[in-house]
Amino acid sequence: MISLTLGLLLVAAFLVVVQRCRASFAVNESLARQQDAARHALSVLVPDIEHAGFYGFNSGSSRVPTVMGGLPSGIHACGTDFATTLSTPVQGSDNLYRLGADARDCAPTASAGGVRAGSDTLTVRHASPGKVAPRAGRLQVYSQSLSVAAPAILFADGRAPGPVDDDHEIRDIEVRTYYISNDSVDRPGWPALRVKALTESRGAAQFRDEEILTGVEDLQIEMGVGSVVDGTPHVSYVAPDSAAARDGPVVAVRLWLRIRADVTEAGFSDDRSLTYANVSYSPTAAEAKSRRMLIERTVALRNVLLPGSGP
Repeated sequence: MISLTLGLLLVAAFLVVVQRCRASFAVNESLARQQDAARHALSVLVPDIEHAGFYGFNSGSSRVPTVMGGLPSGIHACGTDFATTLSTPVQGSDNLYRLGADARDCAPTASAGGVRAGSDTLTVRHASPGKVAPRAGRLQVYSQSLSVAAPAILFADGRAPGPVDDDHEIRDIEVRTYYISNDSVDRPGWPALRVKALTESRGAAQFRDEEILTGVEDLQIEMGVGSVVDGTPHVSYVAPDSAAARDGPVVAVRLWLRIRADVTEAGFSDDRSLTYANVSYSPTAAEAKSRRMLIERTVALRNVLLPGSGP
């Protein structure tokens, strides 16, 4: 009897240790997945923002490309001149989904289930990092070196406006708008970070809507506007669609992502409120059962000069 009792106690103790180990493993696994999700989201957003305003030889607002001839109608699907307003390398909307004026075919796809209420949008414009060949239907920039002293040209007919050599190059124009959807692919009610990106299909320009990462339930941004205060360069962070952000120059973007764990954990509850940007978020009882991670990152635009910081 004594031996049996001791054996049962050892088994019970072993089961308790196993249960705690399983619970600890589940917590660590959940945190690891959230951290991986955060790294993936930043690996997409940060390089894109950093390259905003890059147009090959003609980078910088002082040498913004000009349009040559007519452009395919698909280029204006998200608003008249929305894709070609390259003098504004980044722009956004505060707590709503809004792109260009007179957008006619730019709503989220059916799989997105609409836009998550209260989230921001962020649009980034720049040329592709690598040189490309002319391609009909794709918005491209023909840029020329400073030694040529000629403006860059936007075209989309697949015919280079001039020679292509060491002083003349062609790059794709990349226009991407990031937003938060209500649904993930095959998972209704589960939010996701999505992007609507300018591309080409079968010789026609179009904006393609794709999912980047599930579980992202909020995107908030602020624009860092450069100025000179008492002779010193200064950056002020403002709402993305404020007058100050529109007038620029925007030299940085501050962003927040709120990411939800993809599974709930037995007995877990976190009802802490989160305050960031212009958001004050308090989870409901059901939402408190999921772990959340709030990440913040400030990204400088490499191709926009902070006033007073250089020649």
